[in-house]
Amino acid sequence: MAYQGILDDLKKCIALEKPSRVPCFPLGIDFDVWQGGATHRDYRNNPETMIRTGINAVEKFDYDWFILFPDDLIEWESTGIEVTDDEIVPPAVSKYLDPLRSTLDRLPVPDPEKSGRMPLHLAGLRGIKKYFGDTICLTGRIAAPFTGVSLLIGVEAMLMMMLEDPDLLQDWMKYISKCNRVWAQAQIEAGADALWLGDCLATSNFISVNDFVNIAAPHADKSARMISGYGAFSFYHGSESSLEHLTAAARHVSASAINLGEKLDIIKAFSATEEKKCLMGNLDPLTVLERGSRETVLRETKRIVKSGMEGTGYIFCTAEGIAHDTPPENVKACVETVHRTGVYL
Repeated sequence: MAYQGILDDLKKCIALEKPSRVPCFPLGIDFDVWQGGATHRDYRNNPETMIRTGINAVEKFDYDWFILFPDDLIEWESTGIEVTDDEIVPPAVSKYLDPLRSTLDRLPVPDPEKSGRMPLHLAGLRGIKKYFGDTICLTGRIAAPFTGVSLLIGVEAMLMMMLEDPDLLQDWMKYISKCNRVWAQAQIEAGADALWLGDCLATSNFISVNDFVNIAAPHADKSARMISGYGAFSFYHGSESSLEHLTAAARHVSASAINLGEKLDIIKAFSATEEKKCLMGNLDPLTVLERGSRETVLRETKRIVKSGMEGTGYIFCTAEGIAHDTPPENVKACVETVHRTGVYL
């Protein structure tokens, strides 16, 4: 719901204080595009479509935010990766860069005002901000450096580099950090109140907690601190299912909030984090929202919100993106339950 106090409520959640109510941030992404009547090709290439999609999502489904997230590749297309251009699904990398130092040495830092689709994304942010002002939390996105490397050279090459040439991997992550700095600043100056800091490769699905702490976390932490330095919030996301990894992220990544996967028990998550941290997420977008009955949606949403309110700061979000074919009535029921249940007395 667009309301003037959302950013103040968000600040209170992050400070582990009681807001007026739980902020409601469903991770629409694909769902929002389809509900706005757009194709993915039009959405990622047309600022007016981005703006129209954001307005429709907030006004039709009563979100407290909008996350402008056409895809992960906006800032990387100009580096030389080859990208698909499908009309109805987001782009994917069809050809990665060679995972060599010589490749890295020639890579430029993309210019947000000139490179690829970056200017289009900034125009979308400006238009949504102009329409809603501070009545929603407008959110942009960057990839944390560990995961960001995989967008350029591929997951397998990145993980092999971690084992065979860790110094080269460090240099690739430093390059991602350098690019993130200019891209984050540009999005925040365009109106983003927060940035989604995606790091799905830096999770228990791919690396040990020791590798997370020693390799991925320091660079993610620098990104989070950089975002904070520009005056915005950072939402760190890996959809984590390991309490040990979650605890490490809370301790070593200075993000404003961490988004949980659906497999973690939210009560255990709050109690496990020695460094108290605002948490997000936990609702399963597939089993509950896409495939669940209305009763399941109501029950699970209420349970998670009530559990979150017993913790030390909670923002409602889904564990991952909402699928495009999710019944819209389920999303509406979910959001209505958050607004009804998540009021602090």
